[in-house]
Amino acid sequence: MNHETDPDSTGRTTIIDPQGRSFATPAPVHLYVENGSGRIAVTATAPATAGATTTVRVSGARAEEVTVVQDGERISVIAPKWRTGFFGGNQSLDIEVEVPDGSHLVLKSGSADVDVVGQVATVRVKCGSAGVRVERVGDSAVIDTGSGDVALGAVAGDLRIRSGSGAVSVQSSSGAASISTGSGSVRIGYAARPVVVKTGSGDLEILESEDDVASTSGSGSVAVRRARRGRISAKGASGNVIVGVPAGIAVWTDISTVTGRVSSTLPSVGQPEPGADHVELRVTTVSGDIALAPA
Repeated sequence: MNHETDPDSTGRTTIIDPQGRSFATPAPVHLYVENGSGRIAVTATAPATAGATTTVRVSGARAEEVTVVQDGERISVIAPKWRTGFFGGNQSLDIEVEVPDGSHLVLKSGSADVDVVGQVATVRVKCGSAGVRVERVGDSAVIDTGSGDVALGAVAGDLRIRSGSGAVSVQSSSGAASISTGSGSVRIGYAARPVVVKTGSGDLEILESEDDVASTSGSGSVAVRRARRGRISAKGASGNVIVGVPAGIAVWTDISTVTGRVSSTLPSVGQPEPGADHVELRVTTVSGDIALAPA
């Protein structure tokens, strides 16, 4: 059954329609979704054209009470709430939205998992205990979660992630990245710009870095497998630190450890030529081992 109201004088349309509804959206949209439990799934499809649409589908408990509002390029999908907040238990909702490529997303969740497929321009996610997966972001991404894992593909702009205990995985980051987590591990495939990571007990691993890396950890280990240039700084209590450097790149070190061991298997290359790539390594640990090795 299709339940909807007529557009009012401002052009806004409110739909309460569990069967789904399509809107004409010839340009990328600004999508806002609010869901307490269940799932939020957004798929970015073909580029926006004159005939492009945004489609919203809702299923699950109280689906008929979900409100969908279009106001020009802005579309809001809001699940019902109890007086004490989002409804929980088994009263979950699946909210699926198809938007044009390059859309902007703001997604709010209690325990509803968030899954974004395709490329969006920007994404902001705030959730309590849900997992977050985003495939591609053309500009910036901001993720704030209590205990859910976060998995991102390629992020072209700046990235900020805060997680209480979830693990964080990023395939590639082309902008500046700031990541903090309590006990979750952090793994980055490729970092083109500076990276700042703070963890309580989680490990940090970066497969390839092209710029500065700053890490602060209580007991987590740090591994930068290939550091091509920039300053690598790490401060920790008991975690180990290993840095891999490609052949021929000079390394300047400032290393301090109380009871840990320091080792290097890098060949000596002398002072770098003016303007040449080099790595500056500043590491302080209490009991963690520190190792330099060929990448």
